[in-house]
Amino acid sequence: MNNITKQFDTKWFTGIILLIIGLVLDLVIQFAGQFAIVLPQKWLHVTANSPIVLSLEIGVTLLVTWLAVSLFMKLLRKENPRIGFHKLDGRRLQWSLRGYGLILLGSLLTGILQTLIMGKTITSSNQAELESLVKSGFSGAIFVILLAVFVAPVLEELIFRGVVINFFFTQRNWWANILLSGVLFGYFHVVFQEFQWFAFIQYSLMGMALAIVYKKTKQIQYAMITHFINNTVATLLILGLLLFK
Repeated sequence: MNNITKQFDTKWFTGIILLIIGLVLDLVIQFAGQFAIVLPQKWLHVTANSPIVLSLEIGVTLLVTWLAVSLFMKLLRKENPRIGFHKLDGRRLQWSLRGYGLILLGSLLTGILQTLIMGKTITSSNQAELESLVKSGFSGAIFVILLAVFVAPVLEELIFRGVVINFFFTQRNWWANILLSGVLFGYFHVVFQEFQWFAFIQYSLMGMALAIVYKKTKQIQYAMITHFINNTVATLLILGLLLFK
């Protein structure tokens, strides 16, 4: 019994450490991308939308992301060697699409609930910040695309599904770590801006949907695909609405 308790405590401790490492790496990627935009402007006296700034922005963000993901995946594989990218399977891919359907359903239900209680829907602080970045210029729009479409689907899945599902409540109720994954994911998306309950609920439901995809397929790449689909569609909608406003 003591050995089981000790293993349980060690696994949770390792999981918490990995969550912290993952969040730090996420911040490092964001800061690296922003430095790649700001520093050339100061040192080379060029505009934010100049080719050299855009090239550095894309190159640095993708390079740091690759390094961060490689390091984090190596740490995760010590617990689950199967974490990584595998040959796509048609049946598992269907769960990616089902997961996206669950995300849309969660967004719809949250919107209805918000309308019934508040009388209207309110743009989340996270989305408002993305829109602000897009409005700041072409380099801002590129940065949003890089973070939302390429960085988030990979790194956030490794953090909130790869860590949570493999390190917490692994021997408990099937839904326990799904709920934890959703709550942590939801909190992560509202904690750095003005806290909004409905945004927290919506992101938490999204996180739960992604966790279900991972647990059903047992391969994290399918949760990444679902996340990629969701963020790509959302980013295109934001860009489209701002472009034709």
